[in-house]
Amino acid sequence: MEAYYLQRFRKKTGLNQSDFAKTVGISQSLISRYELGKKTLSVETFHKIKSAFGYFDCDKDRLRYMIDYLRITFKSVRDLEKFTREYLLIPFREFGSYETKLMMYTHLWKRGDVWIFDYHDKFETNNYQITIQLSGSGCRQMEVMLEHYGLTWRDLLANMRSAFGDSMKVTRLDIAIDELYLGVGRENEQFQLEDLISKYYKKELYFDKLRKWNYIGGGSLGSSNNDNEEERQGISIYFGSRQSEMYFNFYEKRYELAKQERITVNEALEVFNIWNRYEIRLAQKKADSIVNEYINGVDLAILGRGLINSRITVYDGTNDYGAYLVDSKWQRLFGGSESVVISIDPEPYDIRRTIAWLRYQVSNSLALVREFDKIVGEDNLDYVLNSGELTDEAKRTLVAVEAFVRLNQGEYDDCV
Repeated sequence: MEAYYLQRFRKKTGLNQSDFAKTVGISQSLISRYELGKKTLSVETFHKIKSAFGYFDCDKDRLRYMIDYLRITFKSVRDLEKFTREYLLIPFREFGSYETKLMMYTHLWKRGDVWIFDYHDKFETNNYQITIQLSGSGCRQMEVMLEHYGLTWRDLLANMRSAFGDSMKVTRLDIAIDELYLGVGRENEQFQLEDLISKYYKKELYFDKLRKWNYIGGGSLGSSNNDNEEERQGISIYFGSRQSEMYFNFYEKRYELAKQERITVNEALEVFNIWNRYEIRLAQKKADSIVNEYINGVDLAILGRGLINSRITVYDGTNDYGAYLVDSKWQRLFGGSESVVISIDPEPYDIRRTIAWLRYQVSNSLALVREFDKIVGEDNLDYVLNSGELTDEAKRTLVAVEAFVRLNQGEYDDCV
């Protein structure tokens, strides 16, 4: 593993190398060697270091992952009958025709909750763009067809991508993650969403990159009064902006199901076996990128946990040196997956301006220090060069540059 993963993790704990080493139980010199890249950091060692702060692999049987909303635009589809038969696995005759004004389209084909948008005048205008949209129930209807033909979501999406390439754009993808009910008497092992609210005020909830959060409550927080339990509507917590390309909604699904089915919460738990739901809503380029990762073989569970871990960390108290320890219940749900970094049409950061500035504004001063060191026998120049520290942004820049240099060898040759 790259050294900066450990550097980034240590800085997130807020500890210096000395206290960090004491927490982990290894020498400070070894931590230093890992961070400087003088000793190779294995994945196993990194996991062992993280375990000292409460990190561990999740219990995979506690969660269920589903594609819960899908919207894809295709630049040109001239034969809808062939499209629905080959890619949606549904005969075109099963779709009904409707007028619409949604998403600037003028026509809609509907088969249950599987929708296809196109234009009434496509033959006159030669505009054969379509958008397919599957709501949550539409995704469940599609899964019936997939199961019938012995196919998976990956098969369906890979077939589409293979046929349409870049003219296929995923503009919305929702991943629903259900926390399953553990059974009577084990409710205290389930994650309580109301704890996220109290943890926010105790500074034990980290979601800085999402910036905004909000919640809707359906009863008194932390209530243990069984008489009020059936009157609660459940808590919904939102992270991020609805207008952004990634947005989270966590809510107590058991209450929603009880209300929908007009049954008690306990009955809903027994019938549907769902405690909470954690929804990830992706839009535009982020949605398209995650679908590409999925097509390329990354499991939906890894993507779901990785996306949540990339934005949210839940803590539970601190250790003797003041470093936050992660919440064990949260780890049982989402532990073990590293953050997913979504690649969206990456472009190399042009550092030539920085290099030019160094060359013309700083190089004379560096030459002066170099000659001074020769005279007095000191190492001031080395000290200056080694005292700088790369920020996370700078490291990401270098990774992007390296990738593009490999693709376009020589592009940055004139920088040096």
